Amino acid sequence: MLSRKLAAAVLLSCFTAASSVSAEHIPVETAAANARAAMKADAHSASAQTAMLQTPASTTVITAEEMEDNHYETVAEAISYAPGVTVTPGSFNTGHQVVRIDGDDRVAVFIDGRRQNLDSGLTDGRASYDLDMTPPVMAVDRIEILHGAVGDSFLNYDAPGGVINIITKKGGKHNFKFEGARGPYDASRWETQLEGSGKGWSWIGTGGRSNLGKLRYKSADGGKETMPNSRVNRREMFYRIDRQLTKNSSLNFTYNHFSNDRGLWYSRQNPTDYNYEKMANHLALTYNYKENTDTPGYISLYHYYNQGDTYRPTGTKDQEDLLSYGRWKSHTNGLDWRDAWKISKDHVISAGFTWRRTSIKNDTNYNVAENPPAGTIVPGYPGVTDSNRSFGKNYEKSRSSVTAFVKSTRRFHKFILTGTSAITHTGGFSSHYVSAGSAEYRPDSKTAFYGSLQNIYAVPSLDELYYNNQRIRGNSGLEPEKGWKLSGGIRHQFNKKIFADLSGFMSYTKNPILWNYDGAAWRPENYEGLHQQGLQLSVTDTFSPKYNATLSYTYTNSNTDWGDKDPACTDLVARHQVKAALHYKDSRWSNNILLTSGFGRDSNWYSGNYFVVDVNLGYRFSKHWSSYLKIHNLFNDSYEALGSHTIGDCPAYGRTALFGVVYSYR
Repeated sequence: MLSRKLAAAVLLSCFTAASSVSAEHIPVETAAANARAAMKADAHSASAQTAMLQTPASTTVITAEEMEDNHYETVAEAISYAPGVTVTPGSFNTGHQVVRIDGDDRVAVFIDGRRQNLDSGLTDGRASYDLDMTPPVMAVDRIEILHGAVGDSFLNYDAPGGVINIITKKGGKHNFKFEGARGPYDASRWETQLEGSGKGWSWIGTGGRSNLGKLRYKSADGGKETMPNSRVNRREMFYRIDRQLTKNSSLNFTYNHFSNDRGLWYSRQNPTDYNYEKMANHLALTYNYKENTDTPGYISLYHYYNQGDTYRPTGTKDQEDLLSYGRWKSHTNGLDWRDAWKISKDHVISAGFTWRRTSIKNDTNYNVAENPPAGTIVPGYPGVTDSNRSFGKNYEKSRSSVTAFVKSTRRFHKFILTGTSAITHTGGFSSHYVSAGSAEYRPDSKTAFYGSLQNIYAVPSLDELYYNNQRIRGNSGLEPEKGWKLSGGIRHQFNKKIFADLSGFMSYTKNPILWNYDGAAWRPENYEGLHQQGLQLSVTDTFSPKYNATLSYTYTNSNTDWGDKDPACTDLVARHQVKAALHYKDSRWSNNILLTSGFGRDSNWYSGNYFVVDVNLGYRFSKHWSSYLKIHNLFNDSYEALGSHTIGDCPAYGRTALFGVVYSYR
């Protein structure tokens, strides 16, 4: 009976993909609280049950309280514990933080409802966002993670893995907060926040920096080693100002700055002597209207500036005295509009428009052909000489994209049917129609069956088309990826303490774009096909007011048809993943044990499975003072962050620790 109901939900989603019927508008963060409350559904957090916006998909919410209790340093760290989510260093550039949902790196990332993905900058598979560039954790109110098809504000036809929406805090009562921490291996961190409100205004400012010494790890053969040139220095700040204009309208301005300087290593065998420096400045102005209604709307104008530098810190002049010999700059301007209309009590129509223009520019790249001497063999690339050490992209291109959609939501007693139709056009490619449909059936207040079907249509990025240096070369003949993703599941509340979510998916992508080493350089190509499938089970149990636990299991299987070529890389997500969290909290203590483990990794690329235990202990001395101790990889497990034909070549961090003190005054 269960399978029949789930099948019925999925079939209905297929039907609604062709017709235009749908669920209520999912607002951006600035929508009124009562509008959100009308759309809440059961969901689970990475650590405990949490309410979330209603959506027919497997969902996770990470709250500000959870992030504070675990003293997460970055958004990347916070989401790495979520079911079905994997965060790894970039495979081409280990300075990036790449996220995968359902084993797919095609993930759409939003901040307060504004899409952050870039058309240039990563060159790591199909990932188009670096999680390093998110706002400081102290400035985040919650993180929403949605698997699979999502319409409306989070239309993700080109990112079938899912959606991450990072919602920032709005300034409230006057508050000052400071956090400082130190640890072994030159680890340090400080963060400060000031917020307030008055006379229709509210503001919040957050900033800080963190440092981590060279990567210490336990190698595959059991030895304790250090990765050369792997030190990390991170700086971040975030400002948000809100002005309430009327009861139902407001203005919101945000500014986010991030910079990161780290040694660049490709592998244990080839750590290199380069540095990678990246910077981001993002500004956005949003006008919200109809806020205290069930159908809020907004108009948002934004500008993103991103920059990356690759250089050698030694062996040449100081970096400050010359142009970097691998600098790229990306400017993205965008305009988003969303609105909704309540046709009847059970029918809502929403619509939206997104315009974006991206421009890529490269400064003159410094050529160190004589340092080292020209003709030197490049480590790891037999037959490739060091005639030009430039890492620049060596192209200047611009292009625009436009997407318009209409979404309809209709409720039929216990059914909610959703359909989204959209037209998208990207410069250099023809216009394309995409659609997504979903259905949710709630036989009672404790159970929900859901399913969805979405189109996949993803055009090549500018980097994939035009990158041009000795080691990375674009392919102007690439075709868009096309395909579909089908997903479904069931959520059930057994009682007031136990909640579970079981979901599954399958997808197919034609002409998947993958990077391959052709003997001279890395080059993206369209391959035959990509098949992905998986399932996920999550259970949350609140034993008592002080104890709760979450356990999740995820199965992911990806099969790429490489045609007549040998695979250039392996699946970076373990086929079987188990994650668990045990929490204790009272008026003084906040203690957490977090487990992440992976099994079934390809023995041709990895030394074995991994089993990592993290411990976070917190104690509040008084109303204003508290302290914490974080230990990552408590048992110093040996495992790899990335797969390599040289087993153990790309290790993950061994045991690290951080002791901190927090002061807060209201």
